[in-house]
Amino acid sequence: MIRKSLVQSIKELIFSQKCPICKKLSQRGFYICDSCYRKLKKKGTLKNIGNYYYLYYYEIDIKNLIADFKLKNRKELGMEIANLIKKDLKNLIEEKDIEVVLPVPISIERERERGFNQVEELLNNCNIEYQKIYREKNTKHMYELFDKKTRKENIFNAFKTRELDLQNKNILIVDDIVTTGSTIKEMIKEIKKVSSPKNIYIFSLAISRRFKQ
Repeated sequence: MIRKSLVQSIKELIFSQKCPICKKLSQRGFYICDSCYRKLKKKGTLKNIGNYYYLYYYEIDIKNLIADFKLKNRKELGMEIANLIKKDLKNLIEEKDIEVVLPVPISIERERERGFNQVEELLNNCNIEYQKIYREKNTKHMYELFDKKTRKENIFNAFKTRELDLQNKNILIVDDIVTTGSTIKEMIKEIKKVSSPKNIYIFSLAISRRFKQ
């Protein structure tokens, strides 16, 4: 039993120290290695397409980072990702006079699988207060769906506001990835069913290069 526990501990230690981007062992005592972290810091500048704000394009390094964070149960990566986004996200909230922050929700089933909502985890690590809109429908993973029409059908009527006070408010929707924007548009549709917000902005860690508002 002791031997099994020791072997398991060693495996977990090695895996936890592997950089999710280059897959080498990190020497900096964190999860993202020095070299990859510097590259991410350098290219993580705030950009926007209309009212969609983002730091990165959804390319291989960010794909690997997000996949390890939310699909391989490396929850601890949330702190390092939060460090990459915190300054720009807080500046955006201040600049746009944001009154309500809404993380994109995941279904109850997905949260049970994963153990956490990755967007809420990032906001918690950034010390940013938020309110919740709810996902009433267990949808398929968006990365499994390749065309815009199927994505739109998958997310149709998935959200409920449950009596949030959003009237005449500046709202910021926060997500990890925006690909086609179907999820965000469905959230906005639900918000506008029950209220008339002043402005709605979107912030995401990454956005697809194919995205058009």
